[in-house]
Amino acid sequence: MRFAVRGLAENILFALNIFIVFLLLFGDKISVPIWLQPLGRMHPMILHFPIVLLMLAMLLEFFRFKQVYNGEKLYQRFTTGLLLTGVLLSAVTVVMGLFLSKEEGYAGDALWWHKWTGVTVVFVSSAIYWSRNKTWYKAPLAKAGAVMTTFCLIVAGHYGATLTHGDNYVLEPVTSAKQVPVDQAIVFEDVVMPIFSEKCLGCHNLDKAKGSLIMDNARSLLKGGKTGKLFVAGKPEISLLLERVHLPVEDKKHMPPKNKTQLTSEETTILRLWIKGNAELKKKVVDLPQNDSLRMLATALLGPEKAAEEKFDFAAADDAAIAKLNNDYRVITSLAKNSPALVVNLYNKSIYNAKQLEELDPVKKQIVSLNLNNLPVKDEDLKIIAKFGNLRTLHLNSTDITGAGLKHLSQLKNLKELTLWKTKANQAEIKVLSAANGDLKIIGGI
Repeated sequence: MRFAVRGLAENILFALNIFIVFLLLFGDKISVPIWLQPLGRMHPMILHFPIVLLMLAMLLEFFRFKQVYNGEKLYQRFTTGLLLTGVLLSAVTVVMGLFLSKEEGYAGDALWWHKWTGVTVVFVSSAIYWSRNKTWYKAPLAKAGAVMTTFCLIVAGHYGATLTHGDNYVLEPVTSAKQVPVDQAIVFEDVVMPIFSEKCLGCHNLDKAKGSLIMDNARSLLKGGKTGKLFVAGKPEISLLLERVHLPVEDKKHMPPKNKTQLTSEETTILRLWIKGNAELKKKVVDLPQNDSLRMLATALLGPEKAAEEKFDFAAADDAAIAKLNNDYRVITSLAKNSPALVVNLYNKSIYNAKQLEELDPVKKQIVSLNLNNLPVKDEDLKIIAKFGNLRTLHLNSTDITGAGLKHLSQLKNLKELTLWKTKANQAEIKVLSAANGDLKIIGGI
């Protein structure tokens, strides 16, 4: 029975090798039918098992001719069975991979290396299996074959990971891009492209262009993909990029796919504002208006890491809540990367009202900086701000406060800086507030 099963497995392995040769020779002339495509898509799911089996089989094969194992029938039988199983499953995996490579979006050097090193693994390990009992098959040949198979396994695995996760996936956390000073930063190159690189290039690169869309350079982005232009400059509301981003996560057209890291609310806002501003490719951050939302977001994103020196003991706000509150006239950003603290900027005096402050209630614990400069803020609005218990910095320059409402700010025990330039607050009221909070730095004047 054991020999019958082994004989069947050997025949299947031989047939699979012939089929692989056929696919390599005539693959360009055939297309995989839809009913076979699910088989190809199982390639990433099953490939890990044969890799482990073959690695172990090659290790045992390398030491097979050591004198201590020569008379061990159990060792010889085990290595034979392990090798056959590993090679057979590897051949099945390669066939699946060849099916998968026929689908749209796979091309480039990474695919070429992954494909041919994978095929080499099957051919070399099959040759080892069928030759290992021949009289001419000696230790040097066994070791050379084991080393070659192992090397090809490692290379195939590396390029397979590149196809799945994108280039530099493993080392990316410890090889982050060099910090660009805000005054030198270009909006597209230093703010927008890093978002695409982190969240999109895994599926839209030269080696794996899903939907025929490549997103690693400006020219390809402007060209778009199979479904058309990625965005319409100046019109975010009809841009395909934002349409896909805002689809429900469960929707198969949502981007990034639900099994990938999603865009943060800040990143989505940056993309929207960049497109709204005509998707400029050369404009610097400092060339944007001082109160421009995109400039504020970019400045926060590119700001020095020292902003995160203070450790906060509160949890981060819900991304969905932040996204709901963010708009063109109320910009909410993180104080620093990976910090739960939030910075809020409001502007446009013609639409300001106290409700914009009240709506911040879901994130009041996370707000550490609030900028209300040049807005018609009233004394009674300070009652709302007094609820932001973790507020450190408050800017009220050129507002309509008279100073009568400053007493409400005495509740803010964490407040460290308050600016009151060009307001009607007088020195007596400022001194009362200073007495209530000795650590508070108040900057004011006419």
